[in-house]
Amino acid sequence: MATISLCMIVKDEEKWLSQCLESAKLVDEIIIADTGSSDKSIEIAKSFGATVFSIPWEHDFAKARNAAVAKATKEWILVLDADEKIIPDDLKKLKNLLDTISADALKLELRNYIPKQMPGAVKCEPSEITYNARAYKPFKLVRVFRNKGYRYENKVHELVEHNIESAQGKIAEAPIPIHHYGILQSENVQHKMRYYAWLVFKELEENPENIRALYMAGQHEKDQGDLAKSLEYFQKVANKDSSYRNVWSVIASIHLELNDNESAIHSYEKSLVNNPTSFGAAQAMNNLAVLYGNLGRQTDAARLLQIGLQKFPTDQAIKKNAERFGLRRTESSAT
Repeated sequence: MATISLCMIVKDEEKWLSQCLESAKLVDEIIIADTGSSDKSIEIAKSFGATVFSIPWEHDFAKARNAAVAKATKEWILVLDADEKIIPDDLKKLKNLLDTISADALKLELRNYIPKQMPGAVKCEPSEITYNARAYKPFKLVRVFRNKGYRYENKVHELVEHNIESAQGKIAEAPIPIHHYGILQSENVQHKMRYYAWLVFKELEENPENIRALYMAGQHEKDQGDLAKSLEYFQKVANKDSSYRNVWSVIASIHLELNDNESAIHSYEKSLVNNPTSFGAAQAMNNLAVLYGNLGRQTDAARLLQIGLQKFPTDQAIKKNAERFGLRRTESSAT
């Protein structure tokens, strides 16, 4: 059976660490890089048989991750944070899957549990697994990869995906969730967000052309309400890579907030050209159709909604607006 090294970075995580390591006991080794714990984190880690070593914290999550990954000795690497866990039965499924796949890495579903339902979240029943949360925001991230020298990049919101792809590695997906609880601790979230923002701008100081950092800087400024500054960052991203992470849809949404409908239309059109099948394409198509309609471009709106019915037949917003035009999904569009 495939062997797995669990690799983690930790600092003062005694609240969460036991449940994380308990959930992952089926791994073949545990490697933990501690960045300066003053609580019982190291003691807890060693009680689970972990190999623990200390490293200085240099405000660089990728560097810390890579220090742990470098010490792994097994075939596969699993990455978890202390405030996460993987259900033991799911870990069994993962180990069995790793015996059969040819891919070099797997994207798993990271379920970020949140205190209340909000747009983009998935409803769930409160339980021990959900930490009594009623909703979560799902993200797919590479959390399992072969021990072939792949390394993380970026000081904050670090990813290994680009490094794997650059090495011509193949990334697949697996329907196995990782449960993340840290967002439920609201007092910690605000502190983390401020720190992460500081790291993003530090990254830009060192590498002003880092497209991921530019995108995150734009998101930070948008969250802070500085739409003009946010737009500057997102426009830089779009100029570098028009298909990067739905950037044109984000730009369009900012123009809408600024009541600049013509620019919003232009940006949504750009989004549909550059991200026609992305997770945000249905919303972009619906919003663009509404804007067309509001400006009297009824024919353009109806044509776009008819296409939307074909491409996104389950999208409720598109269906609702299509009904206003008397449109329906045709038999030809169902094939």
